[in-house]
Amino acid sequence: MMSMLFCCADGRVVLVTGATGRTGSLVYAALKKEGLTVRALVRDAAKAKEVLNCSKCDERDSIFVGDVKNASTLARAMSGVDELVITTGPAYKCKIPSVFIGCHYYKGAEPKTMSWLAVKTQVSAFLASPGPALKERKVTLLSNTQTTQPNNLLDKIDDAHGCFYALQGETFLMSAGVSFTIIKANGLGDGDAAQKEIVVGHDDQAWSSSDPNYIYIRRSDVARLIAYASAHAEKTKGLRFDVTSKMFFGTPTSDVATVFDAARYPWQDHVSSGITLV
Repeated sequence: MMSMLFCCADGRVVLVTGATGRTGSLVYAALKKEGLTVRALVRDAAKAKEVLNCSKCDERDSIFVGDVKNASTLARAMSGVDELVITTGPAYKCKIPSVFIGCHYYKGAEPKTMSWLAVKTQVSAFLASPGPALKERKVTLLSNTQTTQPNNLLDKIDDAHGCFYALQGETFLMSAGVSFTIIKANGLGDGDAAQKEIVVGHDDQAWSSSDPNYIYIRRSDVARLIAYASAHAEKTKGLRFDVTSKMFFGTPTSDVATVFDAARYPWQDHVSSGITLV
């Protein structure tokens, strides 16, 4: 069995956590499209069969069942992995979702648990697992914006301080001594990829602009960004940036490499790419 876990030595092995989620499933598919060797960490094998189009939906299909809050359940999935992609996050429901009225987090899926403690558990388990040298590993984290805005609307949802705890997860990753890419979405929407212009910013510039033309970035576009970050680990390491999209105007972003060019600060060999940088 150990030989199976260390298979594919000629190619990078990427583990996606939260792989049956609305965003995670798209990330899983996008990584496979990049030709990477992809593993999925799921909570429910039955759901994996339904969502991921797997056959056996067990370790023979690189599908691993585990709990991101419990490090002891992650060991087999993480053994021999080159990159960890974290798409897990908190979840809530609202009586009136459009205006965030009557919102409450599901038990066990609160921001402190998922955006902070579960991220710490996943990163720690990954770095403690057998496999490539630390300098050869990478973590890509899907996070959120508004972490520079104390007491913002998202923080006030269920009084759970969602953005505060997202920042704690990011901070732990950045201090863990491993290469990272942190993509901070201003919100997640549905729809086909490559239909909107992706807008890049730092420190909540992207979401807080007075231009009403900004909308949530589509999950399908986030999946493209994460897949690119994984397929080009060296080029995208050390980047942490905000992303949003334009609603009506702008040029659809067909090449996501330009997003990462725009995300670099001037001292990170920024290359002018024509993408909007606010």
